[in-house]
Amino acid sequence: MLLADVHAHLDLIGENERKAVVERAIAAGVKVIISNSVDPKSIRKALELQQQFGVVKAALGLYPTEAARLPAAAIEGELNFIRSCRARIVALGEIGLDYQEAKGDRERRQQQRLFELQLGLAKELGKPAIVHSRQAEKGVVETLMRLGCKRVVLHAFHGSMKLVKAAAEAGFYVTIPTNIRRSSHFQAIARELPLSKLLTETDAPYLAAEKDGKSEPSHIAATVARIAAIKGMDAEEVANILYGNYQRLFS
Repeated sequence: MLLADVHAHLDLIGENERKAVVERAIAAGVKVIISNSVDPKSIRKALELQQQFGVVKAALGLYPTEAARLPAAAIEGELNFIRSCRARIVALGEIGLDYQEAKGDRERRQQQRLFELQLGLAKELGKPAIVHSRQAEKGVVETLMRLGCKRVVLHAFHGSMKLVKAAAEAGFYVTIPTNIRRSSHFQAIARELPLSKLLTETDAPYLAAEKDGKSEPSHIAATVARIAAIKGMDAEEVANILYGNYQRLFS
């Protein structure tokens, strides 16, 4: 079985358990884990983990809340660093908008500017964008469409089904995380969208199948099994289609 976890945070898994987590993923059939970053420290850690583990690929980006935390010069410096890593990365991520965390219109504007700067950089580098959209789903999709973005992964997307379908019709991919086993929303997305627009993720160590548990890339196998059950298909066939989606987007 060929499996891909397109959104994980391996840097948030303890040093003492990370090797075992990666080994379990490989044993489960996971061929690639994209370790997303959120700030300057995790950007450099993602590159380090890519060097350490052959199955790990780095996605570099600044999380929306960094727009208010970092001065403009620091943001420019980080974007230039990401630019210098063009040959070593597979995507810009995790980038986007987070209105739950924004403390007013000023921070929302700052987030929007950072989001658009990083989308521009993704286009410049020819890389997909892995996009966060907490309580900002409509704004994210509108921005992506307005800027003509095509190579997009909507990570843990909680927009309405109407918005989900509009995003898929625009060519964006939507991830199914491991909490599909307890989330009617992601079960509905798996049911309503064609397999050609889906990818799998864990957001490890978050979005676990159990409410208070921890997710890890090996859990992708169970996610694929659940998608297959919803679609009434063989799990191996579903896995191959989803892995093909990964290859097309990130090649």
